[in-house]
Amino acid sequence: MKFLQSLAKSKVRLGTVALVAALSANIALSRPVQAQSRTWATGLTNIAAAANGGRIINVSSTIDNDAKFAATNLIDGKVYNADKKTGSFGWASDKYDPVNMEYVTIGFKDNSLHTIGKIVINPAASVAPERWVKDVEVEASTESAEGPYQVVAQLTVLKKGEPQEFTILPAPARFVRLLFRTNYGSDRAVALGEVEIYEAVNPTDGLGGLISRMEGAVNELKQYRQAQADTGGTTVADAASDNGVTNAALTSSNHKPGKPQLSEATLQLIQQNGGNPATASAASPRNIAAAQNGGRVVDFSSTFVSDPAKGADPVYSPDNLIDGDVFREKDNAGSFGWASQGFAPGKQYVTIGFRGDRTHVINRIVVNPSSNQSSLRWARRIDVQVTTESSKTGPWQTVATLNLRLEPVNQEFKIPSIEAKYVRFVFMANGPGDVKLPGIDQDVNSDRSVSLGEIEIYEPAAESAALDSVIGHLQQILVDLKRLYEQQGKNT
Repeated sequence: MKFLQSLAKSKVRLGTVALVAALSANIALSRPVQAQSRTWATGLTNIAAAANGGRIINVSSTIDNDAKFAATNLIDGKVYNADKKTGSFGWASDKYDPVNMEYVTIGFKDNSLHTIGKIVINPAASVAPERWVKDVEVEASTESAEGPYQVVAQLTVLKKGEPQEFTILPAPARFVRLLFRTNYGSDRAVALGEVEIYEAVNPTDGLGGLISRMEGAVNELKQYRQAQADTGGTTVADAASDNGVTNAALTSSNHKPGKPQLSEATLQLIQQNGGNPATASAASPRNIAAAQNGGRVVDFSSTFVSDPAKGADPVYSPDNLIDGDVFREKDNAGSFGWASQGFAPGKQYVTIGFRGDRTHVINRIVVNPSSNQSSLRWARRIDVQVTTESSKTGPWQTVATLNLRLEPVNQEFKIPSIEAKYVRFVFMANGPGDVKLPGIDQDVNSDRSVSLGEIEIYEPAAESAALDSVIGHLQQILVDLKRLYEQQGKNT
């Protein structure tokens, strides 16, 4: 097939080419997309972003005509961070009118026509959360910014300052108008932080059809994993068959009411991926951040300078955080831990990646603040951020804040299960926080450095590790395929 030839010539992982070749030999790519996926596959490029040619065509009003709240903030790729007071302010209307409704109209590069399939909204704007948008009507026009418009979706945005994805039925659009029906309780304005729009993948195209089925399988696997966690289930498959994968939930004699199920198509994808979650062996939790297990420090802000003439002191290398050793004051032994050069909240960080840059689901973090630095410099509060994309540029999502006791012991923190390719630890406070000096910032007990002894990161229980591996591998393949799909679209 032409798309397989293109894939082989493109700069994608060899594993992707091999798996797609196997899938094309065993799955009829021309058949309709299965109903297993109640979502539509979408591309990787945010076509509403100003960086990609998107622009604001019309806006109903702007609060106090203040340029800081211009609607262009909605497509600038920046979101307001209330804790750090960074990012753009988002957009806010000059009034709240649930009858006539405030609106924003977005156009694409060169007024081009696209089939849209996903909208992402982050309500975080630099206003009271009561003004954040709640209910949104999405309209599309294929003719002009003035219309006529057709309603293509009704969305309800949660009162959470985070990106919220909405997959919609694919609809042609040259212009997209968002009408804001309600907010969270203010009669002054309606506001939001960022809007992203993504194209739907054409499922009748050979490559598009494969992408659609794989994305459906990944979504189904994620739902299955969550259902297993909610119901106390064990593995993706209840027993092994001759071909290595089966699903007892599909067999009437084994089916239990309410038990999560996987479709035959999804099981076939798992099998082609070489996975067999049913045979995952029970094992003790493994620290996937440890250097001996393939963990590595991929980025950091700075390293302590003991002697300005010599520069960064290697005895305080961030690699000490994953060496399995901590400083022991009683015998003055162990690694010294990591220490930064200077400290200001939010400026010092360390980023950790896993073996082979693989994406893992993590749910537990252990830290030990012990270093040979003064306890005034020991980390007291750390923001944990994750990304499944770039170790340098993210995008980063804050998933937890760790409040440490200034004790030289391992301290365990359970977090909601989250996918992470890289985990960044951002240091927000050091020392005991009770220094009684005039004008001192209690988050900065020492501006000379912030230090930490050891970091450990763990996946959920062993029985779900194989499923996580399959999901992570399929997601990496999907990214490759979507990049190729978009590149083919540019060349046609």
